[in-house]
Amino acid sequence: MTKHLNAIREYCDSQNWNYSLDEEKNYLTMRMSLRSVDSCTIHAQMRGEDGFTIYTVFPVKAPEGKRDAVAAFLTRANYGLILGNFELDFDDGEIRFKVTAICGEDNILPPDVMERTFDMGFCMFDRYGEGLLSVLYGNAAPIETVDAIERRDEEEESEAPAAPTAPGGTMLS
Repeated sequence: MTKHLNAIREYCDSQNWNYSLDEEKNYLTMRMSLRSVDSCTIHAQMRGEDGFTIYTVFPVKAPEGKRDAVAAFLTRANYGLILGNFELDFDDGEIRFKVTAICGEDNILPPDVMERTFDMGFCMFDRYGEGLLSVLYGNAAPIETVDAIERRDEEEESEAPAAPTAPGGTMLS
């Protein structure tokens, strides 16, 4: 087992998550429930000796006739994302979110970075999952659906209370 896979295993154990581990293939798999869907599958796959990729797989595959609309939705959702991206397999309709962590051969990610790496896919499917389902089953237009999600998020951010600041504008914690 690589040290990165061992660190992932230790992180998952610290969260009391159930998972299956394939040490031969350097691969970890588990399931997680989200707001918009019953459960996603999560795969942690080692990338040589210097990092790993977390795939969060949506439980619904895009039917062949919906793949162009789903691709348009995911491409619009991807625009501007800093960490990770949505992917669509045009052959079988699998939809997933991918985050890759490059740690270097001698470094292990600290627990807070490991947490963000795992959580990013959950957060993105919580953010975009309902819209994705409305494109898949409600014939919603991809551009309007993504715009509505992002507008909603901007409105929620603008309504959030501002962090207290000290004179001179420095944030207080």
